[in-house]
Amino acid sequence: MKKLFVKKQLFLLSMTKRFNTGWVVTLILIMFISVLTVHAQILDELFNPTISLTLKHPPELGFKVNKIAFGPASGTCADQIIEALISDFVSNQIEVVDRQNLNAILAEHNFTLSGYVDQASAAALGKILGPSALIFVKVQRCTTQQDKVNAKETYYDSKTKSNYQVIAYYSKTRAFLKASIQAVDLATGRIFAAQTFDYSPEKANKSYDGYPEAPAEFDVLDIAIQTMVRDVHRMFLPWSEQTNLIYYDDKSCNLKQSFEALQAGDFDRAFDISLHNLETCKNTPNVKDKVLGHAYYNVGMSYMIRDEYDKALDYFHEAARIRPGEIVSKAIADCQKAKELMISMQKIEQKATFEAEKNQAESEKAAKAETASMLTNADIIQMTKEKLPDAIIIQKIKKSKCKFDTSPDALSTLNKSGVSEKVIIAMMENQ
Repeated sequence: MKKLFVKKQLFLLSMTKRFNTGWVVTLILIMFISVLTVHAQILDELFNPTISLTLKHPPELGFKVNKIAFGPASGTCADQIIEALISDFVSNQIEVVDRQNLNAILAEHNFTLSGYVDQASAAALGKILGPSALIFVKVQRCTTQQDKVNAKETYYDSKTKSNYQVIAYYSKTRAFLKASIQAVDLATGRIFAAQTFDYSPEKANKSYDGYPEAPAEFDVLDIAIQTMVRDVHRMFLPWSEQTNLIYYDDKSCNLKQSFEALQAGDFDRAFDISLHNLETCKNTPNVKDKVLGHAYYNVGMSYMIRDEYDKALDYFHEAARIRPGEIVSKAIADCQKAKELMISMQKIEQKATFEAEKNQAESEKAAKAETASMLTNADIIQMTKEKLPDAIIIQKIKKSKCKFDTSPDALSTLNKSGVSEKVIIAMMENQ
């Protein structure tokens, strides 16, 4: 920092030839304050602790999926990828349709879902499986490659005070995985996601005594597959990332006490103490702007920990007004990001609730319609009263969904109503 300050001083002196003394003095003061501010920020980062906060991301596709089925696999490694995806989905409470059961359904109903997808068949399949996503995995490349290379390295010998060279031998293994995902909404047959993934991770073993054994091909390929699982997870499921933010522990205004409560995992106590600390700072005569800014900042952090982002932003902005810098700017940016992610997740949850209620209502409506269309004892009695031939009534029974009551009392009622023996037997066979 001293070198930087000296360079700025020399620059300012050279500028005196062009500007009057007042301008030079002003510029010197501005730069001096700037250097002090940067220096103070660096000290804050060095001598204050950090806490880790979780930013919760919604699924990248923008909606929730509760049930998933995998279509026929295509390409080398496709089955291995699907098994890894199934494990991830199941561990995150996503229902996965058994692949053997799905294949049986495909065969039974003569669906043509090889390759990518026949949308009409997918929509028909959705009527059987219910609301779900049908995923196809197609692998274009899944290979490994091993190489051996060497390179000279220079070292310094402190005894001879001279440099010397050695040869380092590397055995490398690289995996190449290129695959695509296609997802179909079985409620509509619409393709709602299609994405290609391309990975080429590499591992190397090093030796100074000749070429070592290369890393196992399976281990390197597994890195590529697990990376793909992570990226597909983010498409369909919420995911998290960590961000580290400063939490001030100044002794002044007792800020250290709130951090100690936070460190102990007592978040409610840390919140209460941070509010009390701010009031103490505000009522302390001649309190330094630095400490007051830190107190406002800590309250903002306490609200952010509680996911109360609007209140957190209010206190962060006040802290930035009193004592601006990169630390509070980062906190504001992360807090705004967390707020936007929370709003996105709430919208997805609301949409999922709406869709679930809609599907439930449609299912109940369909069930009522099906019940209403079923033949009952009353229908048979009515057709008998209208003197329809038995052959017609029996044929209607065979072609319809039926919900007959064939208890002794019901059979007696049918008999008294004039229903023939042949019709009653047909009812008993098709109830």
